[in-house]
Amino acid sequence: MAHEVETMAFANAVPWHGLGNRVDPTVSVDDMLVAAGLDWEVKLRPLFAQAEDGSMVRLPLRRALVRSSDNKVMSVTGDMWKPFQNKDALEFFREYTEAGGAKLETAGSLRGGKMVWALASIQEGFTVNKTDHSKGYVLLTSPHEVGKSITVRTTAVRVVCANTMALAMNSSAAQYSQNHLSKFDSAAAKETIGLAREQIIQAGLDANTLSNLKMSEFDTVRFLAKFFQPMPETIVAENDQKQWVDGLLNDPGAIDKKFGEVLWSVQKAPGAVPGNAWGVLNGVTHWADHVAGNKAEARLYNAWFGDKAKLKLDVQHELLQLAA
Repeated sequence: MAHEVETMAFANAVPWHGLGNRVDPTVSVDDMLVAAGLDWEVKLRPLFAQAEDGSMVRLPLRRALVRSSDNKVMSVTGDMWKPFQNKDALEFFREYTEAGGAKLETAGSLRGGKMVWALASIQEGFTVNKTDHSKGYVLLTSPHEVGKSITVRTTAVRVVCANTMALAMNSSAAQYSQNHLSKFDSAAAKETIGLAREQIIQAGLDANTLSNLKMSEFDTVRFLAKFFQPMPETIVAENDQKQWVDGLLNDPGAIDKKFGEVLWSVQKAPGAVPGNAWGVLNGVTHWADHVAGNKAEARLYNAWFGDKAKLKLDVQHELLQLAA
């Protein structure tokens, strides 16, 4: 079994991570649950400790969160934990899929079942420069792990290269998050879906703003260096900073391997549009989604939930500040 991806199913085109079992695009919520290997529940079971005399003592206020299919312990928690079952997670999308407002395209589990997710496309997207299309999605994540919250948020996938785009959250209402100490508030979470189309429209405006911000190769290297190869703190004067960037441009061997991969993605990845901030953002996103790390399953987790997800948002935020 893969280190990060445990089970997965997808409809339509093969996802960018290349993982999972294909299902019919008209798949029902119930069939997706089975095809994605999510037809199991988590149960709260008592915990015991062995006393000095060998007897077993029940631990008060503590429970094991156990998977029904194989008795795997997912996490150790307290009495107040409210399990959010996989079926409930996919049921969240049922009324939207049956009404035609969304299509459930991908679902699966990561990290041995500790992270379950479902991804549904919505009838909204945006286009940059008339030919560069991105599709809008709603992503629900349901962790079976202490310290992780259930979330519902909007994301976008760029068609030409399947990059999962970062979306700047202009309002806290654009993402719903809830811990496991109360029952899942479906009504509140669905308000996020109501804002999803508005969020995608704003993402399109941001994308076109970035497309209009011209960035030379020098500008690109200087901007991205702060994320991938920061210049020494001793370099303060503007002229010295320029010389340092010129040194990287004139001597590719001085560029760190990771930074070199990102610059390659900016210049040559599928759908590359070098010369503007939109192309710079897509270079970083392509690297995070398709290049970083050694395994596709690890990239999937990091691109959606880990450090690469934060990196994409940070890069987008600073580029939008430059364009303001």
